[in-house]
Amino acid sequence: MPVTHRAKRLWFYLNKPVKPSKHTAFTPIQRRARSIMSVASLFIFFAGGWWLLIALCSWEIAYLPSTSDGLAARALLEHWHLLPMELLNAHLIALAWLLGFSATVAPLVFLRRLGKTLYLQAPLSFAVSRRFRWLGHALGASIILRFTAGWLAASQLAEYQINFGSGFWATLTAAMVAYVVADLVRDGAQAAEENREFV
Repeated sequence: MPVTHRAKRLWFYLNKPVKPSKHTAFTPIQRRARSIMSVASLFIFFAGGWWLLIALCSWEIAYLPSTSDGLAARALLEHWHLLPMELLNAHLIALAWLLGFSATVAPLVFLRRLGKTLYLQAPLSFAVSRRFRWLGHALGASIILRFTAGWLAASQLAEYQINFGSGFWATLTAAMVAYVVADLVRDGAQAAEENREFV
């Protein structure tokens, strides 16, 4: 093939008009859904790193108290006022941190799944209703896990006290709102389905 012909083909290929992709026109709900997925993923990353760091430090001072790494982990926990009263029971406080990690990450995981479903499905659909309901379940389980983690932490940390602060009430309110929205979306999806059958 002549070089000039190849050059012309390359020129036309590089300068041909780009067709608009069907995925570029997002609805406002899809844009919000993508934002939800991004924010939830970011929070999962940072929350996971924080909780797992504390848990690993606790496990390290429980089983390797004489090593230099164990001393470094102990210094970190002392700096954060998270050092257990008895090092032999440090695995209990590590279990408390893992429970706290689960309580923090579980609602974020279901929030990301809700965003993905809103991005792929119609807003008034049974799939979206199920995601809202599962988000309510995750928030309710988060309250139980946080209470269990707090009880374990209070038994091992002198400065830790269990309290029902603003975080508890905010989580409880969010769970109730998630259940209400799930029922509203389910009723809307059912009404839309009945209208389609009527038409």
